[in-house]
Amino acid sequence: MITKTAKSIGKYLSIVDKIRQKWKVEKHLELWFRAEDLKHYDTRLQPGLYRPRDDGKRKSVNELLEIDNDLYTEFDRCATQLSLADADAVDDEWDSYFLMQHHGVPTRLLDWSDGSLIALHFAVNKKKRIPESGSVVYVLDPYWLLKLLNKHSDRKDAIKRWKRYVKRHHGDYDEDEWERLYLPAEKDEIKHKLLKTPVTPMLWDLQHVTRRIAAQRSRFMIFGTDPSWLVNLSKQRGSRLMEIKIPKKAISTIRQELRDAGITESVVYPDFDGLGRELKQIWDLRH
Repeated sequence: MITKTAKSIGKYLSIVDKIRQKWKVEKHLELWFRAEDLKHYDTRLQPGLYRPRDDGKRKSVNELLEIDNDLYTEFDRCATQLSLADADAVDDEWDSYFLMQHHGVPTRLLDWSDGSLIALHFAVNKKKRIPESGSVVYVLDPYWLLKLLNKHSDRKDAIKRWKRYVKRHHGDYDEDEWERLYLPAEKDEIKHKLLKTPVTPMLWDLQHVTRRIAAQRSRFMIFGTDPSWLVNLSKQRGSRLMEIKIPKKAISTIRQELRDAGITESVVYPDFDGLGRELKQIWDLRH
């Protein structure tokens, strides 16, 4: 994976522009961006469900898929009565899974943004006043990845398996809904040859079911059964996945530049929590 370094917003945006030109991505098309802390670099580009525990150990994928379904089932059981505003989203299988992620439950979702400055905000906003580590913003060409996935043998196999399953169940499901293989699966489905979760991830364009998802210009990737698939892809020749490192010494400067540009907590998190965090940052600067 090619790495660049940015110590200011100006340098960061210049790098993004050069990446777009290098990949020949048309101006009306969006790149995807994702911020992570460099202290977690060993488990980079992995969704929460697959990240190892603090001791470095991780359960088997099948065990984690069982946990995934248990959490999903419990969320579905309890969520409806907790928020009338999100009631319609909870009733939808996909939206319910995204709401789990949105509210802090570990899932197979890896969230991205099509806003470069939004991602840069995530790269610096949770740091201490004197940062202990740097950050990295990953830049992805989703159109390149989508073409690659559509041609992948794992994708073709998943579609064939789903069609065979639908035929056996006499129209209980739609042949075109093969994406359902990515939903949390019950224990017997995990081991079902026709219903097993694909290995490769899937890009998913989610409707903006909450104000926060809209404000953050969120995009999502649902992982299959390979936690390291995206990292391994980034190492291949011609990969359109790059990283922009933000040194820890540049965190404070970029944080102020983002504030001057109007990218603040209450903009990225348009709710009372976001406003509270923004005012807390002002307190930290002034007291």
